[in-house]
Amino acid sequence: VNLSGAFYVAQAVGAGMVERGYGRILFLGSVSSLLGHPNHAPYAASKGGGALLVKVLASEWAPHGVTVNAIGPGYTETPLTADHLADPVVRAALEAHVPMGRLGTPDDLVGAAVYLCSDAARFVTGQTLYVDGGRTAD
Repeated sequence: VNLSGAFYVAQAVGAGMVERGYGRILFLGSVSSLLGHPNHAPYAASKGGGALLVKVLASEWAPHGVTVNAIGPGYTETPLTADHLADPVVRAALEAHVPMGRLGTPDDLVGAAVYLCSDAARFVTGQTLYVDGGRTAD
């Protein structure tokens, strides 16, 4: 779903954007597209493929006024991660890898999404903006 689903949805909506000569496509990536984590090969591979999909679609659709970008969150506190993060040892280990000293929240992604979908980013395409508290700054 991370790769093939993103591809099929982008193809479906991208055609109309190309026809109109304008559009913004924003994928949800992950720091896992850059970092190797034990026991996460399928997820990391799908997110790595998604990062390259952003670049390929951006190069294909840029001449038609369509930008294609992604947000790459670090480990983010959501209902899906709540059980995992309930273990204080796990939480501390994850936070230790984030220079800003905390895990992300969904609200941390909002500014990046607004920017990448706005006219302020009209000359930005093919990029993944990592919103990870500095995790990928190493």
